Amino acid sequence: MKYLTFLLVLTLGFPAILMSQEFSREFGNIGKAEINLSQCSSDESAEAVVLFDIGKSYFVRRNDSYDVVFERTTRIKIFSEAGLEWAEIEIPLYQEDNIYEKTYDIEAYTYNYENGILHKTKLNTSNCHTEKINEYWVVKKFAMPNVKEGSIIEYKYKVNSEYKFNLKDWEFQWRIPVLYSEYQVNMIPFYEYTYLLQGANKFDSQTTSKGSGPRQFGPVKFKDVVYNFVMKDVPAFNSEEYIASINDYIIKIDFQLGTVHLSNGSSINVLTTWPDLIKDLTKRSKFSKYAKKSEKHGSKLLKSSGLTFSKQQEAFNYIMQYVKENYTWNNLNGKYASKSPDEFVKDKFGNSADINLFVVGLLNAWGIEAYPVIISTRENGKIRYDYPFHHFFNYVLIYAKIDGEFVLADATETNNINNRIPPRCINGKGLVINNDKVDWISLQTSIPSEIKTKITIDCQDKYLKANIETTATEYDALEYRNKYGGKVKNVNELLSDKNYHLVDSLTTIKNQMNTKEPYIVQYTIEETADKINDKIYIAPFFHETIATNPLVRQKRTFPIDMTYPTKRAYNSVITIPTGYTVDFIPDDYKIKNELFELDYIVTTKNQTITIYFDYYFRKSIYSAADYTKVRFYFNELVKKGNEKIVLSKE
Repeated sequence: MKYLTFLLVLTLGFPAILMSQEFSREFGNIGKAEINLSQCSSDESAEAVVLFDIGKSYFVRRNDSYDVVFERTTRIKIFSEAGLEWAEIEIPLYQEDNIYEKTYDIEAYTYNYENGILHKTKLNTSNCHTEKINEYWVVKKFAMPNVKEGSIIEYKYKVNSEYKFNLKDWEFQWRIPVLYSEYQVNMIPFYEYTYLLQGANKFDSQTTSKGSGPRQFGPVKFKDVVYNFVMKDVPAFNSEEYIASINDYIIKIDFQLGTVHLSNGSSINVLTTWPDLIKDLTKRSKFSKYAKKSEKHGSKLLKSSGLTFSKQQEAFNYIMQYVKENYTWNNLNGKYASKSPDEFVKDKFGNSADINLFVVGLLNAWGIEAYPVIISTRENGKIRYDYPFHHFFNYVLIYAKIDGEFVLADATETNNINNRIPPRCINGKGLVINNDKVDWISLQTSIPSEIKTKITIDCQDKYLKANIETTATEYDALEYRNKYGGKVKNVNELLSDKNYHLVDSLTTIKNQMNTKEPYIVQYTIEETADKINDKIYIAPFFHETIATNPLVRQKRTFPIDMTYPTKRAYNSVITIPTGYTVDFIPDDYKIKNELFELDYIVTTKNQTITIYFDYYFRKSIYSAADYTKVRFYFNELVKKGNEKIVLSKE
C-alpha cells in the first residue's frame, strides 16, 4: 500500500550557487566553523544564514486513533544588526472544530563567542506568549535571549495535532540563505497523502525506506514508510515590490490527505472534487445554512424599513450601507461564520464570513439573487484550480445579481464603494457556491484607480508657496479614506513626514463619507526657494512623484502584481517671479503602448510655466517576461517626475 502520492511539481527552479560548508547538525554541538563564519560565501549581503533546518512528522497512537507529531530543529547564524529579526521565533498552530494544535518541549539557546569563551544563554520559556491571527490560526512567539551580531541561535520544539487533514508543510526556502533543509515524513497505512512541490523541479536528495517496528493497530501489523526530502544551498527568496504573497513562489512542499484506509480493509476518499467541495459547503451550519438563517433578519429589516425601491441597485446599496453602519468587522478572515446569525445580530461584530454571509441572506430576503464566493486573500496565496483543497480558501465575498448584472461586494470595508471588493481580495479567481455548479469568477478589475494632483506655485525670490489639491478615485480613494480617517490632523501629520512646511489651517478634506464621489484633500505648503547664486531650482511636483524605482533587481522570475491598473496625473503651474527668466525646462516626452502610457508636456506663456505629467499602468499584472520593460518605465517616471526647472535672474 502506498502512503504518499507524488502529485505535482512546479518548475520555477533555482540555481544551486551556494558553497555550503559541512556544519554539525547535532543540537547543542557548536563548532569552530560556525563560530568563525562571518558571511555567506554565495550571498555576502545576507544578514543571517540558516545553518540547518530539520523537520519531522510522524503518527503516534492515541486511544483508537492517531495524532500527528511535528518536530523542528533549527540553527541560524546572525551576521548583522538587520539579522536580529531572525531571533524572533514564531510557531503557527492550527485550530478548527474544537481541535487545537499544541506545542511543547520548546528548547532554545543563544551562543556568543567572547574572549575565547563560548557563552550559552538558555531561553526562559515563561517568556513565550500566544497571539491570535484569525479564527483558525494562533502563533506561539518567543524572542531569543542575548542576541547580537555574530550570535548563533538554535531552537527546537514539538507540535501535537489531532488534525490529520493537512500534515505540516515545509518551507525549504527563507528570505535568508539556507545551507541545509531536511523534512522527514513517517507515513502509516491508514492515511494516504498527496503533496504539492512548489518552486523547484527536484530535491537534492529524496529517499524512501521502511521504519523500525513493527507496529499494530487492530488486526493490521505494519511498519512506517519513511519519506525523506533534502535541499541544500537554497538561495534567499528576494521579495520585491508588487508581489501578492511570498507563499506563491517560495520553495516548499505542501501535503493534503487524499484517502483514509480503515483497519477493516475499506477506504474513504478524502481528496474531493470541486462539486463535492461545493456540496459540502452547502450543508455546513456555519456557511450556507448560516446565510439561509440570515434571511429571516432580512425579512424583518424589509418590514421595519417600510421602504420600496424601483431598482435593485437602490435596494442593494441600502442593505450594504445598513450592514456597514451597524456591524463591525473584527479584522479576522474566515471562510466559515464564527457564530450564529442571532449571535451576530446581538454582538454587532464578526469575521468576514459572519458579515458577508449575513449580507447574502439579507439580499436573498429582499428578492436579490446572491451567492457566497470563497477566495484566498493575497496574503494567503494563490489557489491551484486543478486541486480541490479546502485549505486554499480563507475568505468569503458576496456575488449578487443587480438589475441583470452580477457584481462582487464585501461589507467589511466601510469606506469602499459598495460594488467593489477590497484590494486584499483581488487574487486570481473565486469559487461561487451555488448548488453543485462549478463556477469560477475573476476577482481582477480593469477599472483603473487614479490620483490627480494639481499644484499652483507662487515663486518669489526667496520662497515658494504652493497650493496642492489631490483627487483620488477607486482604490486610491479607499486608501486615503482609511489612512486619514477624515481627520485634518492626520493629513497634516502624514504630510509633515514629507518634510513639508504646512499652513495647517488651510488643509481641507472632501467626500470622506461619500464613497460615490472622488476623495479630495487640499493643503498649502511654504518652502524656502532652492537658490544658488542668481538661479532658482524648482521641483514642479515637490515630493508627490516617486523618488526611487521600486524594482531594483536586474531580473525577476515571477509576475509584477500591481493589484489593479493605476493612473497618475500631475499638473503644475508655476508663476515666474519678476526679474527672472526661464533658464532650463525639461524636454517633452511620450510613451504609448499596450502596457504603459506616459505624457510629459511643458508649455510657457507670459510669466507662467505649465507642466503636465501623467502615466498609466494599463494592466494589473505583468508577466515576468515584461519585467525589463516595466522596470524601464519606472526609471523614466523617476527621472521625469524629479526633473527641475531653472530660473535665472535677469
